[in-house]
Amino acid sequence: MRIIVKNVTLVDGLTVKEDHDLYIKDGVIACISPCISPIKVNSDDIEESHVVQIIDGAGKIAFPGFVNAHTHLSMVLFRGLADDLPLKEWLEKEIWPIEKNLKPQEVYWFALLGIAEMIRSGTTAFADMYFYMDEVARAVEESGMRALLACGIIAESYDAHGRKEIETARNLIVDWHGKANGRINVALAPHAPYTCGCEILEKTRDIAVSAGVMIHTHLSETADEVKRSYADLGMSPVKYLASLDLFSVPILAAHCVHVNEEDIALLAEHNVMVVHNPTSNAKLASGIAPVMQMKAVGVNVALGTDGAASNNNLDMLEEMRLATLLQKVTTKDPTTIPAIEALRMATCSGATAIGIGELAGTLTVGKRADIVLMDIDKVNMLPSYDYISDLVYAANSQAITDVIVDGQIVMERGNLTTIDEERVKAKARELSVGYRK
Repeated sequence: MRIIVKNVTLVDGLTVKEDHDLYIKDGVIACISPCISPIKVNSDDIEESHVVQIIDGAGKIAFPGFVNAHTHLSMVLFRGLADDLPLKEWLEKEIWPIEKNLKPQEVYWFALLGIAEMIRSGTTAFADMYFYMDEVARAVEESGMRALLACGIIAESYDAHGRKEIETARNLIVDWHGKANGRINVALAPHAPYTCGCEILEKTRDIAVSAGVMIHTHLSETADEVKRSYADLGMSPVKYLASLDLFSVPILAAHCVHVNEEDIALLAEHNVMVVHNPTSNAKLASGIAPVMQMKAVGVNVALGTDGAASNNNLDMLEEMRLATLLQKVTTKDPTTIPAIEALRMATCSGATAIGIGELAGTLTVGKRADIVLMDIDKVNMLPSYDYISDLVYAANSQAITDVIVDGQIVMERGNLTTIDEERVKAKARELSVGYRK
């Protein structure tokens, strides 16, 4: 499919370019040029009549699609079901008991609901860890979204249950890694050091090495988790994973709220990709991650929403804004994480974190076309002195008009094109009846 976005302002973590045309061919950003000049690709003028679709970008900004680097997508089923609780109680008394009744069809339909929500708020790629991930993969394939998927592994030992968890995760790699025209990749996801025994963690490490995939895990999310790790193991969760050589493979580590200087040095040394989840961490009172300390020593820090059961939405615009505001409060320095850095965290840092940095994350010729258009002629965004500031501090998802993933338009003028939104909403209402208290 060929698309031209005409007369648009390009905004990403690198620069701002006003009055430009953007040409997409075969899913790739083929050319970017000032709109006063004809677009040239391989020295040939592109005739508009040869373009399948032309999008009018006047009055809009185009930016790289957000990357939600850590979520549990189908947990939108539990949105608002168990609020205002600390993490341990929330998990053990509320979420885990009701998840025992979870069914594959529920995961599929609520994955579609979550994808629809993400598209509407400008997300084009995400990293997901949950159950029945074949159903999530099916939803991703049908919707046109890009994703890094992983089966959550919870097992204390490599017994019958542990072997089943590992086998399920391995099968997902075989069945889905690299599928959907490369839009789906698969990781291994031992839930956390405190829910997976040593042998399970070592098994996931060995499989990740042999399969060439990432590991996605929760790490040092709460003070209690770290305290228990010192009591049981004599070291922090970060140091424990390093001692097991898990950092020998690419690691996507969600949270990292309670990390000390030694932990941060280990994360930097091993190029661990950290995902900051400000809203979930705040809502569960887990704390505020030391993002500035991590970034100061070279740790790549991306952003994620976590699941909608602890957020309660999947809106990366909100995560981006809260991430910078919380860091300003903790450092008592208003210059901490300026708007352009927050945008990088939500786009190119996220793409790097989930292993697609060469494909997405910036508006660059040769990269895949994962692009979002936003109407800036809104009362909350005028008079538009600084487009990046507007995007980070003022914008909301209602202003997003068009979303392109891998060169396919998945939302056009506010209408989803790959998801039957009304049918998905109806199924969500139907399937949630049994969970109502």
